Amino acid sequence: MSKPRYSGRAAHETNNAKVAEYYDTHQFYYSHFWSPTALHYGLWYSGTRSLAEAITNTNSFVVRALNVGPQDVLLDAGCGVGGTSRFIAEATGARVEGVTLSSKQVKVANALAAKSAAASLLHFSLIDYCNTEFDDASFSKIVAIESVCHTQSKSRFLQEARRLLGRHGQVAVVDAFLAKDELSADEQEVYEKAIDGWRVPNLASINQFSACLTRAGFVDVNFVDLHEYIWPSVDRIYRFGLLAWPINFVKSKLGLAPANEAARYQKAMFRRRIATYGMFVGTIATH
Repeated sequence: MSKPRYSGRAAHETNNAKVAEYYDTHQFYYSHFWSPTALHYGLWYSGTRSLAEAITNTNSFVVRALNVGPQDVLLDAGCGVGGTSRFIAEATGARVEGVTLSSKQVKVANALAAKSAAASLLHFSLIDYCNTEFDDASFSKIVAIESVCHTQSKSRFLQEARRLLGRHGQVAVVDAFLAKDELSADEQEVYEKAIDGWRVPNLASINQFSACLTRAGFVDVNFVDLHEYIWPSVDRIYRFGLLAWPINFVKSKLGLAPANEAARYQKAMFRRRIATYGMFVGTIATH
C-alpha cells in the first residue's frame, strides 16, 4: 500500500529546506550535464532529435493546453532556472512570475531573463508556491512542471493555486503520478527508492490528484497520459545513475551524502507502471 507521508506545517517547512538545499547544491550539475534551461524529462515525439527539443515540446504542449496569450499573467510554480517562463514570455507575450525555493535558481533565472527579448515580462522570486504573498486572483494561468512532486501536500498547493487564480483561471500540472492507489510491498520499495534521492516526499496517484483538484474548486479536470513520450530521457537518467553509482556508494559509506538510487529506480518505476507521467488541467468554476 502506498504511503503518502503528508503532514503538517513543521514537516512542510523541513521538506522545503531539503528541497532548497538539494537544488542549491545540484543545480550546477543539472545545468552542465542535463540542460541549461530546465530539469524536465521533455516530450520525445517521433522525429525529436535532442533533449533541448524535447524540453521545448513540453513548453509548447503546456502553452497550447492553456491557450496562453499576451492577455495572460502566468505563475510558473517551481520555475527552476526559468526556462519555461522565458519560453512562454517570448512565445506568447504573457507576463510571467516564476517562483522557486532555491536561491541559486533565482540568481540564474534572473541573469538569464536579463538577456531575454522578453525581459520586461519576466520576474523571479524566492517564494514557496504553497504560501505566496500575491494578492487573490493575481494570475490567469498557473503552470507547474515537475515541481508539485516536491511538496508534502498536493492539496496545499492546489488550494493556494485556487486563491491566486481569477475567474476562468486554469492550472496545468505536468508531473509523475502513481498509476494506482495502493502498491504491493515490492512496488512500494521501488517507488520509495525512486523518489527519495530527489527530495520528493511523495507522489499522488492519478485518482488522488484528481480528487484534490475537485476539492480545491477546479472543474473540467482532465488528465493526459504522456508516459510514452519520456522514454529517451528515462533511459538517459538511468545511464547517468549507473555511471554515478560508484561515487554515490562511496560517499554514502563515508557519511558524506545519503545513498541516492533515484536515477536507477525511476526506470523501474515507470517501466512497471507503478507511476506514469502526464498533465492535469483544471479550470476555476465560474459560479
